Amino acid sequence: MKSTQSPSTTTTTYIPLLKDLGLTGNPVNGRNPQYFSEGDIAENHPHHGVATIFSISQFPNEIGSRFDHIRLSAVVSQCLDMDLSEAKLLFALAGESPAQTEQSPQAFNKVLQEVLHRYRLQNLFCAGEGGEHHRGITPTAYNELTGDIYAEEMARWRADFRAMAPERQMMAATIIWLYQSGPDNTWLRRVPCTWRASEALNYLQDADCLRDWLRLLATYPGW
Repeated sequence: MKSTQSPSTTTTTYIPLLKDLGLTGNPVNGRNPQYFSEGDIAENHPHHGVATIFSISQFPNEIGSRFDHIRLSAVVSQCLDMDLSEAKLLFALAGESPAQTEQSPQAFNKVLQEVLHRYRLQNLFCAGEGGEHHRGITPTAYNELTGDIYAEEMARWRADFRAMAPERQMMAATIIWLYQSGPDNTWLRRVPCTWRASEALNYLQDADCLRDWLRLLATYPGW
């Protein structure tokens, strides 16, 4: 994945945000002082999720295969409880002004509705009984009040998912992980969703979809 920012723009934009997270680290070959070592972002690091996203998106040549063991689902799970500083970094990576970062039901619902429409996911998600904004959206084939799963509808949900292009699958799976606040074995059983984070983020970047994915995570206030 190639960064769309020039080195000077990258430094100006990201260094203060990385410093806020304590993620500035050792330079690589005497440059890129915002790049941090593997030890700085061990998997138990409190900011491991956003640090992984930053590394993959900004330094694809330097990181090599060191993130190949990390799944996209794990990165999403690590970002479920982001604080505002972490969200600002993802918002900046999406090309947005960090000062405008907002983690609220209204902001997330706006992005969610845009993603559902842009990636034609309306057959996988529908209006529910959960409440206002995004809490009024639920995956189909499921009764959120009783917990019942409708087998025929679920089979159709999974068939529709399998038929989608990878970027649509990645968006739908991410929304499911956000809805479930973690891993899922209800909708995403026996469907392709075990992407490596590095491969998935590269694919989303190449498909011009990474900005939408980052905005979903950056605005997420909990479901």
